[in-house]
Amino acid sequence: MIIRGPFSIKWGDNIIEDVEDVSLDISIDSEDYQTVQGRTLEVDGSYKAVATITLLAADIPALAAILPQYFVPNGGILSTGETVNNAAGAIDMKPASCDDSIVYNNLDFISCGNPAQVTRITNARTKIDSVELDNKVQKVMIKFVGEAAPSEAVVQFFRENTIHVVS
Repeated sequence: MIIRGPFSIKWGDNIIEDVEDVSLDISIDSEDYQTVQGRTLEVDGSYKAVATITLLAADIPALAAILPQYFVPNGGILSTGETVNNAAGAIDMKPASCDDSIVYNNLDFISCGNPAQVTRITNARTKIDSVELDNKVQKVMIKFVGEAAPSEAVVQFFRENTIHVVS
């Protein structure tokens, strides 16, 4: 079955709109070992999943939803000492301190079919990868890095509404 778009993209409860491009990279840290009998065995280690999306909608509310670690609300103080004077707040991209918490959510790519097919990167954190400015539009590339707990998957494929949390 061919999984078709257009795709909806969700990070936690946040729907991400106006995405120009998505790049999904899944890698497995593997190493080869040779036996004295002349066999070569490939042993898999850790898994890594990274998605990079290009946002066309890169205003403060859109960025605040997926970069909460950099969001400063109205009346807050930027790292450079200025006070934010706008209801939308501001994005202040500074290195995390020891007391800052990292926000993790599942990143879901949901197909248009019924039932929809979901490709999920589990436990993903966000960071800005790059910003592109040209004479027409600003694009912000956001990287989602899957950091699953030990013995949990970093990528999952399933039909929408067919998995449930077991408590």
